[in-house]
Amino acid sequence: MTGFRYSSIAARSILLAVVAPSCGGDPDPAPETETWITEPDFEFGDPFGGPAAFAQVSDVRVSPDGERVFVLEPYLARVSVWTPDGDLLLDMEKPGEGPGEFRTPLRVEPGRDGFSVHDTRRFTFFAQDGTLLHTVPNPPSALSFHGFRLEPHLLTKSDGYLAVPSIPGTVMAGWTGDDPFDELPVLHVLAEDDRWTMDTIAALDVQNRNLALRPAGSEWEFTWELHTGQPLADDDLAYFDPETGTVVIARRNFGDGAIRMLEISPSGDTIWHRRFAVQPVSLPPEFLEGAIDAFTGQLVNQSAMAGQPVSRGEARALVENALYAPDPLPSVQYLRGMSTGDLWMQTFEEADTLMVWYTIGRRDTESGLRRVLLPMGFRARDATPTHVWGVRRDSLGVAYVTGRKLVRRIESE
Repeated sequence: MTGFRYSSIAARSILLAVVAPSCGGDPDPAPETETWITEPDFEFGDPFGGPAAFAQVSDVRVSPDGERVFVLEPYLARVSVWTPDGDLLLDMEKPGEGPGEFRTPLRVEPGRDGFSVHDTRRFTFFAQDGTLLHTVPNPPSALSFHGFRLEPHLLTKSDGYLAVPSIPGTVMAGWTGDDPFDELPVLHVLAEDDRWTMDTIAALDVQNRNLALRPAGSEWEFTWELHTGQPLADDDLAYFDPETGTVVIARRNFGDGAIRMLEISPSGDTIWHRRFAVQPVSLPPEFLEGAIDAFTGQLVNQSAMAGQPVSRGEARALVENALYAPDPLPSVQYLRGMSTGDLWMQTFEEADTLMVWYTIGRRDTESGLRRVLLPMGFRARDATPTHVWGVRRDSLGVAYVTGRKLVRRIESE
């Protein structure tokens, strides 16, 4: 690395461009929402061992033609490829540092001519048969944002990266003398003429993302602490799309079921935005009480193990002071871009024993949402025009990769 430039002017101007379309006004009107249900169709797994005995599956993706299902198991450094019927096509369990090996793979992404795997060090590209094609390393570790290492999420079409700085919990909470972090930049990182440039293209609101707890009034540098995510966080959600090289941001902290969606290019242009609303859901008192009890018990145990015990009453007061409890609940829990190009959003809404998801077409500005009812515990990982794919676990915790058929519900139902 021979040089570095950080464009603060670009950061300020682009931040205004990102925020402006998302502020104020009622959600855009939309035609009536269609409701879809799903039916069991494809499923493979094995409770007795063998290639289909899945461990902790973190990602399921489907090829553009719908004929290849990619399954990622990060702790095994394993990528396996299957037909929808469960026939194994390719099995790559490659922990290590060498060419074509993985160190904690984060994401698998199919393409028309092969697939790629992103791990904590690099992006690795393979042919359909698993032949190694080439690798692209992460930006050099010496490159940082105000001293914080970068966490790249995707490669852009210009051979750059979209990245977010990785900031320790103590710093995020403001425990090191500076103010707490309320925003995180989305950075376009690019090597140009032997110099690295880094421009802020968006700012993510993270003020209610983290739950940070420690003894009241403590000034010890290494006392016990608890850093985790707020269970009801309403920070901005971001989906980094390797197909388009863009980032989609969902702003969900309006408290009325409203959502503001923006798609940002690496140059910082807002190329699509839309406002809409889903059904608001009130905060269930039992949920709040359960979260308080769980975190209180965790603090009591952690403080005792550290030799600095606090009473249950003290721990509960710490939790109640730090826990973020919006009412109504955040409009969206989870955001995911699918192989179809649609965006899928999990909400807190329930319909009998089913969870309610909504889907919207990318860069769609007029049509209504599609409301999809999915079983409890099923998190959609990818979708084709006919199926939604994810993971199901049985009563013994055995994981099955599952493709559920999408069926439009008739109004008389």
